Amino acid sequence: MRRLASVIAASVLVLTGCALPRHYPEVTFHANGKTIRVEPAVYCDIEGNNCAERTKPAQLKVPAGKVVQISVDGQLADGLWEAVFLYKKANGEQTTTGTGLLGKGENFTYTLALPDKGDQLQGIEVHEAAAAVLDTGQPLLRGYWAVEVTN
Repeated sequence: MRRLASVIAASVLVLTGCALPRHYPEVTFHANGKTIRVEPAVYCDIEGNNCAERTKPAQLKVPAGKVVQISVDGQLADGLWEAVFLYKKANGEQTTTGTGLLGKGENFTYTLALPDKGDQLQGIEVHEAAAAVLDTGQPLLRGYWAVEVTN
């Protein structure tokens, strides 16, 4: 999970600020017959300011080769969001990849299936973009939802 946390720092999206708004959108994860609803680990106002840590990562059991269904609420789907995930290949190599930006009212769900049946998912983060953009033109991170995966 430490490596996944470093992905946040290297991600296109960046966090700023220090206090949470009142409404916290949730993301639903479903795998291996279990469904969990997760509140944001960090959440900011629409401009990407006034952020605070809210919860620790949730945990979900996902055996190797199983898919994970990710469902975001309307607030996230109307904006821009992405899923970033860390997994270990059958040869032991750790890999981080993601969906690219989704949303704009078109993507409420995503099915995360790893490339090979022997790959083991280790962690998932869903990132929401804020209305602000960095000097580079990349969106600023408004919040993220984190799941540690066990097998």
